[in-house]
Amino acid sequence: MRKFIILAAVLFVFPLFLSAKEPVQVAVLHNDGYTLYQEFRPNDNTYKNTIRDMEVLASKHKNKAFSQAASLVKIIQNKCKRYYDINTKLIEILKKKWSKPHYADMDEEWKEATFSKDRKKVQDIHRLSLGMQQAYNDWNELRNKAFEKKEAAEIAKELEKANNALKTTIDGVLAEEQPAMDAIAKELEIMKMSK
Repeated sequence: MRKFIILAAVLFVFPLFLSAKEPVQVAVLHNDGYTLYQEFRPNDNTYKNTIRDMEVLASKHKNKAFSQAASLVKIIQNKCKRYYDINTKLIEILKKKWSKPHYADMDEEWKEATFSKDRKKVQDIHRLSLGMQQAYNDWNELRNKAFEKKEAAEIAKELEKANNALKTTIDGVLAEEQPAMDAIAKELEIMKMSK
């Protein structure tokens, strides 16, 4: 028990000493990363469950509306995972950058302007993920209304309308992807080289 208490004290107290020297910008980026993680996990599980449910219904009813729904939600799941992975690596790159000693000595105005540009990169990629999540939420609401119908054919017909709306929204979010990726082109190159 005593070893456990000592270990716990070391694990909780030691990071406090390290964080005292940590630049504010690194702490903000760290918190952003944690927020993204907390958001990603439950959403990813929701997408997995929805895909599975739609695939089961497609198999049972032999209707393409269900398989199309599964396919569209897979796109959302894959894109959200990609955005999360990019943001995780981007945050690590930016944390290393802002941990460099000479950044601490820079003018406060310069630090503020430069950090807001860096953080905007993280937020822009996150916005893509939020767009996909909102697309899913809107589709899910329409899907729930579709399942209020009695017959499988009626459900499929309403689900097809929901799928069309979802596809339109996904395409809208994807149109915003390239400008966000262009803004982090330098960081993407660093990510490729570090593999």
